[in-house]
Amino acid sequence: MGFIDNLRALGLQRQIMLGAAVLGVLAAMTFLVRGTLQPSMSLLYSGLDPVRAGEVINELESLDVAYEIRGEAIFIPANVRDKTRFALARDGLPRQSVQGYELLDSVNGFSVTSEMYNAAYWRAKEGELTRTILTTPGVDSARVHIGANLRSGFSRSQPTPTASVTLSSARRLNGGQAEAIQYLVALAVSGLNPEDVVVIDPRHGILAGPTVGDVESPGVVAEDQAAALEQKIKRLLFARLGDGNAEVSVSMDVSRERTVISDVRFDPESRVVRSRTTNDSNETNQGGGNLTVASNLPQGDAAGGQNESTSKSSTESVAYELNETRTQTERLPGQIERVSIAVLLNQEALGIDLTAADAATQIEQVRQNFEALVRNAAGLEADRGDTLTVELMPFQALPEIELTPAPSMIERMLEQHLWSAVQAIFLGIIVLALGFGVMRPVFAQAPAAGGDEEGASAGDADGAGVEGDLFEQASDPIDYLKDYTSENQEQTAALLQDWLKEDRKIAANE
Repeated sequence: MGFIDNLRALGLQRQIMLGAAVLGVLAAMTFLVRGTLQPSMSLLYSGLDPVRAGEVINELESLDVAYEIRGEAIFIPANVRDKTRFALARDGLPRQSVQGYELLDSVNGFSVTSEMYNAAYWRAKEGELTRTILTTPGVDSARVHIGANLRSGFSRSQPTPTASVTLSSARRLNGGQAEAIQYLVALAVSGLNPEDVVVIDPRHGILAGPTVGDVESPGVVAEDQAAALEQKIKRLLFARLGDGNAEVSVSMDVSRERTVISDVRFDPESRVVRSRTTNDSNETNQGGGNLTVASNLPQGDAAGGQNESTSKSSTESVAYELNETRTQTERLPGQIERVSIAVLLNQEALGIDLTAADAATQIEQVRQNFEALVRNAAGLEADRGDTLTVELMPFQALPEIELTPAPSMIERMLEQHLWSAVQAIFLGIIVLALGFGVMRPVFAQAPAAGGDEEGASAGDADGAGVEGDLFEQASDPIDYLKDYTSENQEQTAALLQDWLKEDRKIAANE
């Protein structure tokens, strides 16, 4: 019987079940085949500017290359990644967001003035410096601003240029890197001194510049000195207790104000004569006698009765010199105002018998000894308000960390291709389940339908199939046999002939 005849012989319910099973299997096979045959995606570019990323995506679409966008990263199939990168590089993609000397290519013609050319030149200079700074490890983005004052034709003095570099970094650049950026910019601009270049990180403040010491010294001094003092105390305790048996924390309070104090003092007991001045004076006064008629006459005795007096005076002026002391004190930002140290020691590493009667006394004595040792090593000052705390307590044992060995080649292959292998095996299981679990039982239970012109030559196989159909599907074999022989007379005759032939063969052999 043909496949179509068997399918038509099935009941409506069996046909629906068979169709649903086939559709489900096809859907599962499609999903698994797509997942198995889909190439793995590899990173093409990440962290591109949105404009540059859009140009790359447009080029990928023109090249008919599949891509995925995951955040700021672009992924393409791994098997075409290298080829696609060369194709993009051939077209100059991705273009750099910072332009340098290529800006001067468009500055040509008679319409360009000297001011326009100078502006384009300094833009190109800033772009080239930015590109170089971006190669510094840890620098994510950067911008360079050059304050180049254009000298007038009537000016005799050359203005001093300045520059500033604004950058963003994941971690704080050290002083050497910031100084290198200063010299990079200064040597690229004629007449620019490295001290006139300011390097600024918005997250970490001013890294280098003319006033970097005044601006960042309080926090930097406190952090650096506290770290140095902490390491010094740890090395001292390591020699006595070993590694991992002491924890030290140092905190410093520093002044952030600049103060100038002037003090003038005089010593009254130390006076010395600086100068002495003496003035002597004599004064003589003459006075007349009684007034008479004769004194009014021309020849009268006018001088008669005159009196004369003399006076003397003496003054002395003494100037003293006192000892004078003038003191001017300047407190710069970063002066240490207070130091606080906390030390935690592992009690078990000290070798103290806690079951002894004087265990508490021993612990206190050891604590005092370590306190004196740390106080002298740190140079603490009680007048300044420095504090020190030393505590002894048992440390908790840290769990042992087992190092994981590097995966072998077989493990890496399994990691990369395990999922594909599982999908292929699952696909084979579904195909086998479809063939043996769904299709075969359905068709095996289908009733025979229609005549077959070649039934006479079918042989034992058709006879066995008919017998199976007779016993499997007929509720009453006699009635079904009558119906079957009336509908399929040719097949019944062929079947009887086969049976007679088998009986004759058996009789002949006997």
